[in-house]
Parts: sequence; structure tokens; C-alpha cells
Amino acid sequence: MKRLLYFSPVCKTLSSTRSPRRHDAALLFAVFPYSASAAAAAAAASAAAASTTGKHMFMAQYLVDTCGFSQEKATKASKLLKGIQSRQQPDSVLAFLKSYGFDDASVKKLLHSTPKCLLLDVEKTLAPKFRAFEDLGFSPSDIVHLVRSNPDTTKVKPELTVPRIEFWQDLLGSRDALVKLCKSNYWFLGYSIKEKIQPNLELLRECGVDGEKLAFIMRFHAMFITQKADTLKSLISHVEDLGVPRTSGMFHCTLCALFAAHPKKFKMLMEMFKSFGWSEGHCVTAIQKYPRLPGRSLKTLQTIMEFLINDAGYASSYIATRPVLLTMSLERRLIPRHRILAALKSRGHCESDYKVTTYMKLSEAQFIEKYIINYKDRYPDLSELYASVKHTNASDSGLQ
Repeated sequence: MKRLLYFSPVCKTLSSTRSPRRHDAALLFAVFPYSASAAAAAAAASAAAASTTGKHMFMAQYLVDTCGFSQEKATKASKLLKGIQSRQQPDSVLAFLKSYGFDDASVKKLLHSTPKCLLLDVEKTLAPKFRAFEDLGFSPSDIVHLVRSNPDTTKVKPELTVPRIEFWQDLLGSRDALVKLCKSNYWFLGYSIKEKIQPNLELLRECGVDGEKLAFIMRFHAMFITQKADTLKSLISHVEDLGVPRTSGMFHCTLCALFAAHPKKFKMLMEMFKSFGWSEGHCVTAIQKYPRLPGRSLKTLQTIMEFLINDAGYASSYIATRPVLLTMSLERRLIPRHRILAALKSRGHCESDYKVTTYMKLSEAQFIEKYIINYKDRYPDLSELYASVKHTNASDSGLQ
């Protein structure tokens, strides 16, 4: 309020004369003092902001032009790269990565996950890490898969990463298996061995899952042991509730089957099979014989069941004891072979051979030899029928 009271007479004074006087100016500066230091600070802040913006723009454009980033992702990533002021630093990192065989797509994927990789010193940080991987026996192409799938390996010290790699390699049984896991699963090296993996392994061993059984899990479902301990315990209880004891040779297979299927999907799977007349015992039998069954598409399984029961004439219980039928291609195997056997049966042949074990499981060459070539003199139309059915089914399913 005081400043307003002072300002009012000043305005009146200035408005009453055409030329301001010295004491008027002095009065103005007394009311609104000028600070040289404040002005300098404001100017410095403005310059700093402009400099920072310039660096962001430089790195954003670099990521777009050199690494194939979209403008949006480049702008976001550039905020993490404030320390880069020229091309020299990021160029050295890209050159190093490409010397190991990283192509443009691999570099882009790595930088999307870990843009700060461009800040790393090649000689002091990246090179020692990559040499540590080579000392473990990994080829340059192996290293590409390892780093691309687990970008954090560029940030974590070798003395922390190497023990984890050695652990997984020993658990999987070979370096090739580890590289294969790298290609199909991301971030698995980020799981704590002590806090997550070891407790799960101990829990499985308590259930008798060790040796070859554990090797089976690691070969087909390596990420099985990365789940939460409570989830694994619940899974074990679920398998036992299905009537599969821990002493069963199929206990570990059933564990994997339930792991591969979401609980909601597994429930829908059981309901679908029961709609065809299966009991819960039939469901368990089928899963025990073919543990990967829950991983298949519900729609595909339902379509195959309908064909086998309604068209091929198999009893529902018969299919439950031979779940391998549900894993075969409907268009390329089940329908064409059924049509040939139905044609032969209508002509008085194959009555005793009309069983799945004698014609559906044969190789393609064996089936053609036994059921087409052997009858070509009497029924030359079988070959054309077989080819026609396969072609029609393939076209209808989009295989052609």
C-alpha cells in the first residue's frame, strides 16, 4: 500500500509537466530500485535455458538422423542426454556397438530401452564389459543377443552381471541354451538370484522336481522359475487339486502346462472339454499325456474336437486318452487323411486299420505309401482326392 501511495503523487507530477526532472527520476528509482545483480542473474538463467534447449535439440535431431528415432521419442530421450555436446561421444559408442555386429535395428532397440548408453565411456566402461562376455565364451553375435535382450547389462558392473550369466548358463546346461533364452525372453538377467530364483528352485526340489525334471522345465519353460514364490505355491496346490501327486512322473509337466495357461483360460479350457462329455479325470489324463495342451488356442481345440467326434466318429473318452490328436493340423493332416480312410472303408478296406495309431501318426511319406500308392491300381482317384482336399483346406485356412 505504501508503494501505491508514493506512486500516485509521482504520476501526478510527471503528468503535469512535459519534461521529467532529475529529482522525478530519482524518486522513481527510489520506489522501484534497479538491481544490476538481479538483471545479470536473469540474463544468465536465460542463456542457460537457451543452451540446454540447444543441447536437447541437437541430441534429438541426432537420434532422429543417426538412430532412426521418431521425433517424439527422440525429444523424450534427449532429456536424458544433457551431457552430450557434440557427435564425438555418441559416435564412439555407435562405432563400438557396430564393431560387435549390432545392426541399425539392434542399436535402435537398445537405445530405446537405455538411451543413456550413449553417455558411456567406450574404453573404461563398454569395452571391459564386452571383454568379460567374451571371456565367458560368447561370440560377438551371442553378445548382441545378450545385450539387446537385457539392456541393463550395459549399466551394471561386469562383476555383478557375470555371476548371473554363469548361474543361468549352469542351470540351463549350455551357453547355446542361454543365448536361446536371451532371444525369446527380455530382462531375465534382472531377476535377483538370491531373492527370487534360489527360493523357487528350493521349493521345486522339495516337490521332487530336480535333475531331469528340472532340466525339462528349463528347456521348455525357463521363465517358470522367475515367478513369485506365492504364485508358484498356488500353482503347486492347483496341480495337487487336479489329482496329480508330487510323486507322479507327470507332476512337473502338469506344472508347466498350468504355467503356460492363464488361470482364466485354463478354467475355460476345462469347461470346453466338459461340454464334450469329458470328466475332470479325462481332463487331467489328457494334460498329463500332453502337458502343452493348455497352451493351444481354445478355438482350435474346440474345432478339432467337433471334427473328431461329429465327422470322424471318435468317442470323447477315446480322444482324452489320445490327446496327441488335438495337436495335429486339422487342415493338413486330420481332414485329408480321414477322407482317404473313409473312401477306402466305403469300398470294403481298412476296417481293422481304422484307428488313429495306424494312420494319423504316420509320417507323410508312410501314409501315402500305405494308403494311396498301395491302392493306386484299383483306385487311381485316391491320389487326386488327397491332393484336392489338402489344397482346398490349405486355401480355406490361408496357407496358400
